[in-house]
Amino acid sequence: MNKEKVLVMYLRISVEDKEHPAEGKEESNSIINQRNLLRDYIGGKEELVRYPVTEVCDDGYSGINLERPGMKHLLEMVKKQQVGCIIVKDFSRFGRDYLTVSDYIDQIFPFMGIRFISVNDHYDSAACNGMTSGLDVAFRNVVYGYYSQDLSFKVKSAKRAKAQNGDFTGSFAPLGYQKMPQNRNKLVVEPEGAAIVRKIFLLAGEGMSVLQITRRLNQEHIPTPCQIKNKQGKFHKWWNGKGKERIWDDGVVRNILRDERYLGKNVYGKWDCTKVKDHHVHRIPSEDWIKVEHCHEPIISEAEFAAARESAGEYIQEKWRMPTIHLFSGKIQCEVCGHSLRYFKATTPYFRCMTRKYVGECSCMNGRIKEDELEVTVLSAIRLYVKVLLDQRVLQEQGNGGGVLSSLRKQLATMQVDNEKSKEQKALLYDQFADGKISREEFRKRQEAITHRQDDLQQRYDKLQKELSHLECITDAGKVQKKQWEDYLGAEKLTRGMVKALVDCIYVHQDGSIRIQWKFGDGVMGE
Repeated sequence: MNKEKVLVMYLRISVEDKEHPAEGKEESNSIINQRNLLRDYIGGKEELVRYPVTEVCDDGYSGINLERPGMKHLLEMVKKQQVGCIIVKDFSRFGRDYLTVSDYIDQIFPFMGIRFISVNDHYDSAACNGMTSGLDVAFRNVVYGYYSQDLSFKVKSAKRAKAQNGDFTGSFAPLGYQKMPQNRNKLVVEPEGAAIVRKIFLLAGEGMSVLQITRRLNQEHIPTPCQIKNKQGKFHKWWNGKGKERIWDDGVVRNILRDERYLGKNVYGKWDCTKVKDHHVHRIPSEDWIKVEHCHEPIISEAEFAAARESAGEYIQEKWRMPTIHLFSGKIQCEVCGHSLRYFKATTPYFRCMTRKYVGECSCMNGRIKEDELEVTVLSAIRLYVKVLLDQRVLQEQGNGGGVLSSLRKQLATMQVDNEKSKEQKALLYDQFADGKISREEFRKRQEAITHRQDDLQQRYDKLQKELSHLECITDAGKVQKKQWEDYLGAEKLTRGMVKALVDCIYVHQDGSIRIQWKFGDGVMGE
C-alpha cells in the first residue's frame, strides 16, 4: 500500500432531503450518520485502518451530476494520484446518474488503482477480481436516477401546496423579515431591515428615481441586504460585495419596490426549471404566480406601494438568458472598490466600474476600457510573463528547487493533518454537547476557538499552496506545459484559455492603468 495515498470518506446530502439543523449545529444529522457508518466500517477492516483517512463532504448538493465543490476536490485528488480508496454509504451518495457512476466504478477508478466501497450496497471493488460492478449496480443507479426525477417533482408539488396555504418556502427571508423561530414557514418583521425598506418606499413615494434612491442609500452608508443577513449569521455565495465595502445597486432597489411580499402577501413561482438536470430557468408570467394575502405583517401600505410603483416601473416579462462569457469573465476588477467591472456588449465592447454610478463621487475609474485595447495590453504582458517563466524553467532544470518543493509539500501535508484533527475535535465537541457533558455556552466558546484556528491555518495553507503551485509550475509542468507556454509566446491573438491559465485577476486603477496579478508570480503593470 502506498503510504502517501489516503482513504476518502465521501459524504453527501441534497437540498431536497436535508434536515434543518438545530441551533449551534453545523451539519445535518444525515451527514453525521453517514460519517459514523463509514467510520464503523473502516474500523472493522484491518486493511483500511492503515490508511490515512480524509473526509470530503457536499452538504446541500444534488447528486444528479458531479458539479459539487466536494466532488470536484475529490476528483482533483484522484487526478493527482493521492487517493487509494473511496468509501460511500451507497451509490446514490456518489451520484444518481447511473452512466457516470458506472464509468467511474468500472473504468476510471480501476485504471487509477483506486478501491471503491459502497457500504449499504455491499459492494467492494477489491472483491470483484477484475470484474465490472455488473447489472446490479447499473440497475440500482437507474432506480436512483428515476428517484431523483420523482423526488424533484414531489418537492416542487409540496412547495407549491405550501405556498398556496400561505407558507413561506424560500431559503432566505426578504430584507425586513426573518423566519419565525417556532415556524420556519412564517415570516416576522425584522426591525433594522424593515426600517430600510420603509425608507426606500418613502423616497420613491417622494418622487425619487431608483438610481437616486440607490445613491442616497450608499451616501448614507445604509447596510445592504447581504450585510444585514451576514450580521444575522446567514451567508450565500451569490450575494454581491467585496469584504465590508458592499454597495447598493439599482437592481436590488427596483426589486424591493416591486416586491408584493411587503404588503403581507406570500408570492411564489416566479421562476421554474423544466428538467431535473437542466440548470436553465425561465420566468413564469406574473399572472401565473401564486399570491396569498394576509400571510404576515405588512411593512408598507397599499397606498405606499402604489405611490412607489412609478419609480420601480412595471414588471416586464423577459426571457432568461445565460450570462455572457467574454474574454475576461471573472478576471477584471476595480482596484479602488474591489467590485467586478461590468461588461457592455456594444458595437465596440467595453468595461465600466459601476460604483461611481451607484455612489456618486468616488475614486474609481471614470470612463470605460475598450475590450480590444485591453486585449492588446494583456497579450503583450502575457508574452513577457511567459518569457520569464520559460527562463526560470531553464534555471530550475539546471539544478535546484527539489528541496524547497519537498519542504513545502511536507508543510502542507502537516497542515492537512492538523485540519482533519480540528474537524475531529468539532465532531467530538458536538458529541459532548449532545450528551450534556458541556454547556451550550462552553460548546460555542470552544467551537469558535477551533474555527479561529482553522481560519488561520487555511490562510497559511493557501499562501504555501500558492507558493508550491508557482514552483511546480516551473519545475514539474513537463514538456506539454513548456510547449503550451512556447505557443503562448508566439500567439498573435489572446484567447480565453490563455487568460484562465495565467491570469488571476486584472485590477483597474483610477487613471485607467491596469495591474495584472498572475497565478504564479508578481504583477506586471500595463497601460
